[in-house]
Amino acid sequence: MNILKIFIVSTLIVAMSSSVFAGDLHEAIAKATTAAEQTPGQQAPPRSDAPMPKGYLWLGSGLFVGGLATALYGFLNNSNGDFPTFGEATSTNVKMGAAGLATAFAGGAILFLGKRKANGSTTSIALGPRQMTVSKRLTW
Repeated sequence: MNILKIFIVSTLIVAMSSSVFAGDLHEAIAKATTAAEQTPGQQAPPRSDAPMPKGYLWLGSGLFVGGLATALYGFLNNSNGDFPTFGEATSTNVKMGAAGLATAFAGGAILFLGKRKANGSTTSIALGPRQMTVSKRLTW
């Protein structure tokens, strides 16, 4: 037990005094900025937070909400007016619930595609004097 206490105290001392080894903050910042200027590292492309096109937004939201409502109605509505209990799986409309989930999935996919279109993941073509550039941004 005595060795454990010594180990814990020495670990705490080293952890709390490690900032002493860091040096001066201004020197570290200056060194980091000069190193960043010297190496031409890749920078992330600017992300455009443009709004989603309204067609994608309304169609995707409508399908998602309608699909979830249909799925809930299909899975939870049974003929006796009560929530289904164990063993009453045949009294619910499973086909309607599955169709509602598929519709909600389609709405979510449309929302996803609309967000991708808003972020500018399409191909851009730029024309200039004696040159043509085609760029495609890929994100994963």
